[in-house]
Amino acid sequence: MYLKIIFIYVFLLFFLHTSHAITETIETPIEISNPIFTTKGINEMPYTIKASSGIQKGDNIELYHIEGKIKNRDNIWIYLNAEKGNYNQISQVVFLYQNIEVYTDNEEILLSDEAIVDIQQDKITLISNVKYENKISTIEADKSVISDDFQNFDYSGSVKTSISNF
Repeated sequence: MYLKIIFIYVFLLFFLHTSHAITETIETPIEISNPIFTTKGINEMPYTIKASSGIQKGDNIELYHIEGKIKNRDNIWIYLNAEKGNYNQISQVVFLYQNIEVYTDNEEILLSDEAIVDIQQDKITLISNVKYENKISTIEADKSVISDDFQNFDYSGSVKTSISNF
């Protein structure tokens, strides 16, 4: 009988402790209106990411109607727009989804379905249905990686290039 009471007591303590530990790890989502994140990248160039709204769950923030801007070492502003995204505050990585548009003051534009902006690595990866346009050329690709402060563009997958005369 003593053994049965001790077993029930230990079981209840274990159950209550586990229940309390699980409750502590579940984080309540926090709605954020007009979140803005400003920081500097690897080369101390400024980055700003803002959204019309967000939902924070721990270190991740789901963002809606995103606008971003990045200044490269040639003092050219690079702008980002997307319908949805997810920003991780620890890794400083932004995943963008739906209607992604990246454009510059130099009249360059990139479109994609999905993108990853890695602020710490100073890199933008456009994941699918990539289209680049400027005054004289158009490039379509499955994927593109933009690095070195928006100076290096790598295209991969099925790549099509069209160059027009002035």
